[in-house]
Amino acid sequence: MLQTLLQAGLNLISTSPCPLCSGEADPQGERGPCQACRERLELPPGGLGGKTPLPWHGLGSYEGVYRQLLLNQRRTPKGAVLRGLARALAPGVPGSLQRCILVSIPSWKRQGNPLPGLVAHHLSAEPLGAPTLPLLQRSRPTLGQHHLDRQLRLSNQDGAFRFHPAQRPALLRLKRHGIWLVDDILTTGATALAAATALEHAGLEVKGLLCLAKTPFRSPEPGRTKAPD
Repeated sequence: MLQTLLQAGLNLISTSPCPLCSGEADPQGERGPCQACRERLELPPGGLGGKTPLPWHGLGSYEGVYRQLLLNQRRTPKGAVLRGLARALAPGVPGSLQRCILVSIPSWKRQGNPLPGLVAHHLSAEPLGAPTLPLLQRSRPTLGQHHLDRQLRLSNQDGAFRFHPAQRPALLRLKRHGIWLVDDILTTGATALAAATALEHAGLEVKGLLCLAKTPFRSPEPGRTKAPD
């Protein structure tokens, strides 16, 4: 009887409920979404990934229930939810986060999208432990990209970032580490590519982009030309 009570107490201490539904903890001990939530959000095992226009790794496709969840988090971020998503994202990072630095992609708006910085913050927390640094600065404002095709997005983001001047004294030390950019949504990759170019011009090695979701490719409407993601 006593042994049963002790084991129950240990289970409460050593496991955490699902950060999305507060139900049973992930059996893998990642403290990420439980299996039922992963299925509901249609998060594929191991996440998503690709190499165009730069290497990237994401947690799921930006559609359906998962899209609505991320839209809600953009409006009203919840630390437990974003921490759980970050913990689910980290294990699939190619080559792990060891000896890497996380750089969130900044918005040019004063009240910009909070998710990239928050995701980077949670990825930097123990036991993941990759540091996050503000190495990027917006060099000019850009247009909203929701209705722009791929070519217009590339033009819109060209030269939109620069290496943060305040970080120049640490540049030699930073060159010893790989850089992972962090954003919430990957669509065409124009923003990530512009950010990577700014860091690479400073002599840093950009390994790729980490994101919560990838916008799925959709065929253009009849009579309308649209470049693929």
